[in-house]
Formats: sequence, structure tokens, C-alpha cells
Amino acid sequence: MVTESVSARIDYLQRCGAAADLPVATSHTCGDPTSRRLLLVRGISRPPRDPRTAASGERENWRPPTTELITGLYGYRIPLVYLVQSTSAGVEVSLGVWPTVPTVDPARQDGRLNVVDSVLRGLYPAIDLAPHTAPRQRHRHGAIAVGVPAPSGVDERDGATPIDRIIRSMAGSEWSLLVLAQPLAEHAIITEREAILNEMRTVMSAAKNEAAPSPLTEHYIELLKVALEATGMGMATGAWRVGIYLLGDGDSHPRLSSGWRSVMSGPKSLPEPVRTVDINGVDELARLWALPTTPGAPAPGLYRRPFEFQTLLASTQLAKCFHLPELETPGFRVSPAPTFSVSRPQPNDSVPAIDIGQIMNQRRPSALNYRVELDQLTRHTFIAGLTGAGKTNTLMHLLTQAASAGVPFLVIEPAKTEYRELLGHKAIGNDVRVFTVGREHVAPLRLNPLEVAPGVDVSTHLDLLKAVFTASFALWVPLPQVLEQCLVEIYTERGWDFGSSNHPPLDGSGQPPTPRLRDLVAAVERTVPSLGYKHESTQEITASLTTRLNALRRGGRGLMLDIERSIPMAEILRKPTVIELESLGDDADKAFVMGLLLIRLYEHRRAAHAAATSTAARAGAPPPAPADCATSSWSKKHTDYWDQNASRPMRGRQIPRAPSSTPSARCCRRYGPTGKASWLPTKSPCDLPPMF
Repeated sequence: MVTESVSARIDYLQRCGAAADLPVATSHTCGDPTSRRLLLVRGISRPPRDPRTAASGERENWRPPTTELITGLYGYRIPLVYLVQSTSAGVEVSLGVWPTVPTVDPARQDGRLNVVDSVLRGLYPAIDLAPHTAPRQRHRHGAIAVGVPAPSGVDERDGATPIDRIIRSMAGSEWSLLVLAQPLAEHAIITEREAILNEMRTVMSAAKNEAAPSPLTEHYIELLKVALEATGMGMATGAWRVGIYLLGDGDSHPRLSSGWRSVMSGPKSLPEPVRTVDINGVDELARLWALPTTPGAPAPGLYRRPFEFQTLLASTQLAKCFHLPELETPGFRVSPAPTFSVSRPQPNDSVPAIDIGQIMNQRRPSALNYRVELDQLTRHTFIAGLTGAGKTNTLMHLLTQAASAGVPFLVIEPAKTEYRELLGHKAIGNDVRVFTVGREHVAPLRLNPLEVAPGVDVSTHLDLLKAVFTASFALWVPLPQVLEQCLVEIYTERGWDFGSSNHPPLDGSGQPPTPRLRDLVAAVERTVPSLGYKHESTQEITASLTTRLNALRRGGRGLMLDIERSIPMAEILRKPTVIELESLGDDADKAFVMGLLLIRLYEHRRAAHAAATSTAARAGAPPPAPADCATSSWSKKHTDYWDQNASRPMRGRQIPRAPSSTPSARCCRRYGPTGKASWLPTKSPCDLPPMF
């Protein structure tokens, strides 16, 4: 075969030479603009990338997730559109369907878009999609891109895909990329394959007749084999007639065309290398979403390309330039996709349970509710989330569900008053009680820190009380030891026995004699001088303790704390209760009151559990279970809410405040055997005390 003839065939196959002009009267493949359907992709979620460097072989075999989308939609012959528009506000990435005939049923187009939506949601752990009408951008310059895209794949350095690299190279510019893909019928693929085979037979026969080696002919045969292989892939996964339009202004258009060719070209861009051709009227074609039907230029051989301004690509080839970004950019969000359990055994219908909410699968609500047995409420619960994430709403839902099932709760609210909204709840509002600590004119609380509840060991109460004082007010050595001695004295004076833990005889009110804060102040004033400290140290210790204790006796705090009898904890826990600490301006006072409530809570439940165990032993019955859900006595269980953030009232000062939660944390840690639990909402697990 004459060398010039083979060279001309290669040039034709690879689109070498000057590009043809777009005929003025050419026909187009396009449809009614109202039948266009687009989905705006606002972001995706993906699993964390493997930190290990990808091998070069993996880059060459890169398979974009959209390959499955394109392959699947070819089965239904659904035309696809891929649109990327960049403005000063960011990038918009859209996928959808487009009409290739003048009249299309709108309902059919809606159904096609639903298919695209469904497949996309299956390709990514989570994807943010919204119906979209692409704003019309006018561009003065445009080009048509042809050839087989063969980019290098994902960059192992930063995970950038080809489209990411194009977007990054065009930062700050206004430009558009439009890819229109029309599925080819199988008979068109067969016709293409037969044309390639006939060309191969002709060239091979001519070379055989010449009986002389011809490297150029062999090269041409290899290019035809690549084209033949592509038709085989098209038969297997689908073949598309693809028109690619690159649009921009005088500055962005040359950059976009150059960037497209540099990114999309590769060793496998065969038999047609990637080229960009500047043609007048491209902007109008993009506006119409039209594919010119201009047939390929006359060929020097038997093979003639079917279209002059489009390229025939298999689904796998089309996906190389039809995929979503993997890197975040203004207008397109990329977030990690952690994996959570979405399936758990459902509680038996005979077991009381509450609904927590709907299970989210890939950030989409499912039809399955997450149900928890009531006996599981005795487990501690950690609720984490940023500001505004819904920690309070989650807790309020849990509390209303629990109260509706007969489980009372105690909410200790240090900073806000949101939980009083439960008073208006139609199911539990009539039973909810709210105490406003520090606001005597609303719903005051009475709480004597020194009162020892029935069944509680006085030594245990003294230790917990000292820990609360020390943690809340940052007492320095030897203040805690002096305070402890004063506490021992005032209890001993009233007949409390620390050795046997026996309570003293009851007074006229039927209660054991109980000291008050004023008694503790008096004990400090008379005890400290007898301890043998220097005069200056004695004055400092006395002033430090009495000043802090007297501060608790003034104003509303005094009316609440400097009393003889507290509201019994059994009464507080009898119904759903909210205790608000918002009116206490000093964070140290809030921590102190929270500590008092939690140790009284702990003591009450321990004493009740010990009494039940003793009663069972006397009756010869087995000891009660820590969380006895077989009975209906739910009124004896409760759930406690504690805002850990407010339990560190002096964070940032020189004195470390982490220990302020230690006595409370210790009490919460020991709740298990008593049939109660703590629900702890916080913004960060780091805020949890070490004992958790």
C-alpha cells in the first residue's frame, strides 16, 4: 500500500489537520428546553482516604464512581448531561437528563431524573442533591472538545480527580463545561465495528500483497485495533455519542481549552487524541443543548467517522470526563462519611420500650425506628454535638418519651431555661415541676447541705460534702482538713456516731437533729483558733472559710441553703422535675448546688436499694435486680441530666477546674446498682471527667 495513503488514513483517524467549520444550515439533535432536568450536586461524603500512596497501576486503572451510573442508564437509553459552571461565587456541578427529540413527555423526564437521583445515592455514602435550573451564562468564546479522554486518574498526593484539577486551574474565572451524551443504538455500534473491520481487512490485504514490511501500516492496524476494542467495550457497557463544549471569556477560554487537553490527554487517548477546536457558534449550541448531526468528513479509506463534531465513547471512556469532584471547593462540599450501625434487634413487643427516633441510613431517614427497652435507661448516655446540633432537643425528646412511659426524671439545668417548655407538653406537662434556684418569688428550692437523709451513713455524707466544698470553691490546704474537722464537731455535738454510723435520737419533729450552715460558721470561728496555727494563719483560715460560708447564707442562697430541713429527695424524684440554676450568677455557686443535688441523689438511691435488699433478705427472697424491669414500679426509677460544661465554672483561670466534677462523676459512676443513669450532653468528649 502506498505510504501516502496510509499516512492520510492515520491523519483522518486521529483528526489531524484543519478542523471543519460548522455548516450554517446543519441540523441538530435537541429537544424542548422545558424538558431538561438537572440535579445540583451541592456536596458528597466519602470514606477517609487510605493514607498509603496509590500505585501507578491503580491510577491507570482508575474507575470513577459515575461509571456505574453511565453504564446503568445506557440500558434504558437515557441521554445524560453534565454541567459545570464557575462564577465568582463558586462552582456549580450538575447532572441530569436532556431531550434528544422535539417532543418528550415531562412525566417521563421526571422519571428519568429520579433514576439518576437513585443511582447517584447508591454510588456515594451520602450526596446532597437538589433540583436545579441552570442559570444561563453568556460566553463570547467557545470550543468543541473531541477525542478519547484518558486522564491519569486520582492524584495520589491529594486525591484530586481530573475535574478537580481543571476546577483548580480555573480558580477565579468564569467558565462553563457542558457534556451532552446521547446513547447509541446497538445497530449503530455494529455498523461502526463493521466499518473498522472492513478497513482492517483492506489495509492488511494490501500490505500482504506488497510483501514488504511497512511500520506505518502496522501502526495504523494497531490504532484500528484500539478502535475495535472500544466498540467491544461499547457493546458490553454502552456506547455514547458525546459532545463536549468548553465556554469562557477572552481570558478563561484559552486557559480552559489548554487545561482540558492537558488533563484529559494520556497514553491511552487512542485512536483519537484529545483536541479542542475553536468554532463559531459553539455558545449557541450550548444554549440549545444541541449536537450537530454533521457527518464525518469524507475518508481516504473505507472507515468514515459517523459525526464530525462529536466522539463515540464507551461508558468507561465517558466516565473519565463525566464524574464528580473529590475535593472541596467553593460551591461544592466534601465531607467524611463515617460508618454507623443501622441495624439492631428490635425489642420484643411484650417488653416496654420507647422510640428514640428514626434510624438514619447514609444521612437519609429510614422507615425503621430506633427503640430502646425501658430497662436500658439505667445505662449512662453520652450525647455529643456542636452548638445547634440538637443536643437539648434530643434530650427533651428522650425525657418526654421516658416520662410518658412512667419513668420520672430530674433535669439539672445550669445555664438556660429551655426545659421549662416541658410544662406545655400535652402528655406530661401536668406532671412536670420546675424549681427556680435563687428566685424565691417563683418556685424556690430548699436544700440543707448538712442534712443526712435517712439510711445514709454520716461518714459517707461528710466525705462527699467535703469533696463538693473543695471542688466547687478551690479550697487550698489546709482548708479542706479544717472544714472536715469542723463538720465532725457539729455532727458529734448533735449525737451522730461516726463509728457505728447510727443516727441520733429523733427530735420533736420526728427527725434527727441536723446542723445548719450557721452552725458550721460558728464551729469554724471557735475551732480554728484551737488548732495551733500562727496568729496570722489562724486569721487567714478563719476569714477564708467564714467568708465563703457566709456568702452561702446571704440573700436567696441563704433562704435556700441555711435551713434545717430540705425538700425530701423522694418527693423531688416522685414526678418529672426540672431544677434551674440560671439565677445563680456565680459559676462556683452553680457547681456547688449541682454537687449537692447529685450527692443527695446518689445517697437517696443507695439507701433505697439497700433497704430493698435488706427487706428481701429478711423475707428469704433473692436480692432485687439493679434495674428491675419485670415489675411496673417505674416511679422508683429516674433519669438525671447533668450539663458537664457548666460543671467547670472557672475554666481558664490559674486553678485547674477539672476536679470540680470529681465528686459528681464518682456519684454518677456508682449509679448502676441503684437503677438510675446520667445523660450527659456536651460539645466534646474531652469535656468528660476522667472517671467516665
